[in-house]
Amino acid sequence: MRIALMLALAVTFATALEAQCLVSYHSAAAQEYARSYTLSPAMPAGGIVGTNLTLVPLPATGFPMGGMAVDQVRRRAYYSNGLTLVRMSLPGVIPGVGPFGVLPNPAGFNQVTGLACNDATGSLWATDGWSIAEVNSATGAILSGPFAGPFVGLNIKLTGLEFDQGTGEVLAVVEDSRVCRFTAAGVLLGIALPPFVPGAPATGLAMDSSAPGKPLYISYNNFARHFPTGIAVPLANPAAQGLAFVALPAERPQGAVCGPMTMDATVNTPVYSGNLGFQLRLANGPLASAVLLALDLGFLGAPIVLPSGSNLWLNPGTATTMMLPTDAFGNAFLNAPLVVPPGLAIYVQWAAVCPGTGLVYLSDMLQTITSEP
Repeated sequence: MRIALMLALAVTFATALEAQCLVSYHSAAAQEYARSYTLSPAMPAGGIVGTNLTLVPLPATGFPMGGMAVDQVRRRAYYSNGLTLVRMSLPGVIPGVGPFGVLPNPAGFNQVTGLACNDATGSLWATDGWSIAEVNSATGAILSGPFAGPFVGLNIKLTGLEFDQGTGEVLAVVEDSRVCRFTAAGVLLGIALPPFVPGAPATGLAMDSSAPGKPLYISYNNFARHFPTGIAVPLANPAAQGLAFVALPAERPQGAVCGPMTMDATVNTPVYSGNLGFQLRLANGPLASAVLLALDLGFLGAPIVLPSGSNLWLNPGTATTMMLPTDAFGNAFLNAPLVVPPGLAIYVQWAAVCPGTGLVYLSDMLQTITSEP
């Protein structure tokens, strides 16, 4: 009942926020699959977070080859060094499950320079720099296209793709940072010029479908630029060959931790609208005990530091709270089906009493914002 009320209030009062994460790929990096925050009230400067290694290393290649895409609904990541395409379970969401498919490039494509996912159908979109095709993500067979981009025959390439779930349009970034929009049938709808000086060739494209206006991010080496503002967001990879958006929460640090319990706030899946299996989770809490879950529509600009040294980011006067049990391993969860539109923002933090000290300790604070599927 409380969680339903919380979701209803968030739909009514959610503010214009940008959050969640970018993932990038680089075939020569030690951390080939790397996760970074986008612009966010919880991470204003972008901020680099934990990285995840790919489990099928591919031969190193360079510009303009390579691509990255994420299917949030099926929890799959796709990456290519330009010559080989790998499917894998989404790191950070399904721990310990590795790659489960290596695919050839689409027929007629000597290289791949960009990838995108249609989360509704599970298909992939791929470009070789000049043409774009929809392909079967299980076999690599072409489903539609290929259709020619606007620069066939010219020494300029498409180097990143994105698929707009709301409009069904295919977006492509050119190496000079122009962004092309196409219908799924290949009709060119327009070309947008970047309102900033790129300074380097564009290598990838991603859309934040949780933010108003669904802003784009264009990657350049180890950073991405927000389109249209040009604000730079650092990337964890030294030279991104592909870029994708995934709706995983941004975080604020928890401060001091209790020795027996580190209180890690997590989610089980990406945060997308219509996700009926979504859960808020706590790991490393007190064993077989009780914990408090707090949710709010905003968070404090600076934390209240508790006597334990933990950071309280939520306002005690406005947060909705509930008590939940932990299991024998210190895990707790709350089912929270996301029957809500994109753009819903909720802030989450867990609290528990440290065994032996009697002091209250807190988890990190999560900022969750629903995206389009």
